[in-house]
Amino acid sequence: MPRLVNQQLFDKFLRERSTLLLSLAKKLVLEGAECMELSRPCLGVIQAEATQLEELLDAYGARNNLQWYPFRMQIAILKNFSTAGYELLHLLHTSRGYSLDSLQDEFHQHTADAINYVSAFIFCALKRLLQEGKNFSWPSPEDNLGFDFSENLPIGHLPRDRKGVSGATANELIIKLATGFLNITEDAAFLQIAAKSKPPKWSEVDFHRIGEASLRALEGKIHNLQSTYDTYISDSDTETGDNNVPRLREHISIVLHLLRVGTIFAHFYERHFKINAGALFCNANCVLASDWFMELFVHYLCHYSYKFMDNARSLCQSILKKYAVIETVSIPVPPYFGFHVRPSVLVSSIVMHYGSKVTMICDASKYDAKNTMDLWRTNEWINQKKRQYISETISKMDLSEIISKIDSKAISTEDGVLAVIRMLAGQGAVRLLRYPLPVAPLLTKLAKSDKSLFALTLDVISTLHTHRYLSILLEVKADFRGDIRVLRDLGILAEHSYGENEFGTNIPLPPELDYLNNYRQQ
Repeated sequence: MPRLVNQQLFDKFLRERSTLLLSLAKKLVLEGAECMELSRPCLGVIQAEATQLEELLDAYGARNNLQWYPFRMQIAILKNFSTAGYELLHLLHTSRGYSLDSLQDEFHQHTADAINYVSAFIFCALKRLLQEGKNFSWPSPEDNLGFDFSENLPIGHLPRDRKGVSGATANELIIKLATGFLNITEDAAFLQIAAKSKPPKWSEVDFHRIGEASLRALEGKIHNLQSTYDTYISDSDTETGDNNVPRLREHISIVLHLLRVGTIFAHFYERHFKINAGALFCNANCVLASDWFMELFVHYLCHYSYKFMDNARSLCQSILKKYAVIETVSIPVPPYFGFHVRPSVLVSSIVMHYGSKVTMICDASKYDAKNTMDLWRTNEWINQKKRQYISETISKMDLSEIISKIDSKAISTEDGVLAVIRMLAGQGAVRLLRYPLPVAPLLTKLAKSDKSLFALTLDVISTLHTHRYLSILLEVKADFRGDIRVLRDLGILAEHSYGENEFGTNIPLPPELDYLNNYRQQ
């Protein structure tokens, strides 16, 4: 049994440690909600004081204590939403200087709306905190501690007169960064889904997918990209020589700050709004507990997080095009049934993901690898190669015994064709996928009387291959010409049978192609 703390000593201790925060609360509450304007100096004090108080309260087990739990809850609100407010103010100030195209004005206005909500939430918590102090019979907080939270910022920037660094390594890293950002945008599709939610169906928002854990994981990936940029690309010749590079940094930064705030909102919704909303607000009908919270979460935080990520795709693709290394690589085509829907969509998705041109070259013919219809057109070339292979293989086989038995009517033509197919399967030239094979009806359609066993078997195998009764086991390769990064992923896809087995069923793709999972689910 842990030793219990002396209640009077703990009360006195917390009252002294809360002096600064309670005095600040008194000042702001007396001035009124309508006069409360958040500034970074104000939020900095709230955040620092709330952080040390929360750590202290948790060390003594306040979360499980009836008397101190409400006080601790307001401290948690102040700590988290002062952080959220700080992030939003950062966005409000810095986004004015960013190149955000058509989103500039509307994002600025919606960010100001989000700040208003956070400001009201903090005001509510400060008011509730003062009430908790009264409940503890603490004396009224001190006045006139000299708080000045004004933030009159001088206009302009400092001159950029520090020498940059060589961009050789930076060039390689910006390619990796742009590629990494493109891949992450595919992981973030759940943000777009959440952003489409509308009242009163907030309960349908899937917090298993859009919850704190998912947002924090995505935030971590974005943070890593920004850290890579700031460490290796910032101040380089690469940054100053390509306008798209700093613009990408701007978009990464905005997304990072939005996700940080989104993580806080998701945390409070999952842990408090759904379970114990009454402990959060100053009264049961508080406007902060209304649709306002969810509106901001899905239509501001989720919406703009995805919107800026999606807008940055074109920046990434432009960067990759600029630094593209063009090569021609021979890659096996889909091994079983050529470019039907699944492999065509995956190849097209890879090419569109990177945004660069890739050409598929089949002998003298060229096809656009981004265009699924073009890929489908290559199937005739592929099938011709496979028919030629089967023709050459059969021509090398000794069929005299089978032909003799057919002529003597010891076996039927159907049995003779089946015997040849079994011989091909034994040599590894074909693989049977379904049985029995419908050879008899095919022979009827093929007008068997005037064709040789060789010709009949070739026609039957072609038809059985088309209808997936068997597959012709020939590795057909085509040349793909384009950026080496795209060709690398196409090669990986080919190594994994274009995401399907011989029966046309999905098989897992390797981690390098995780970004394709979103396309497979559509």
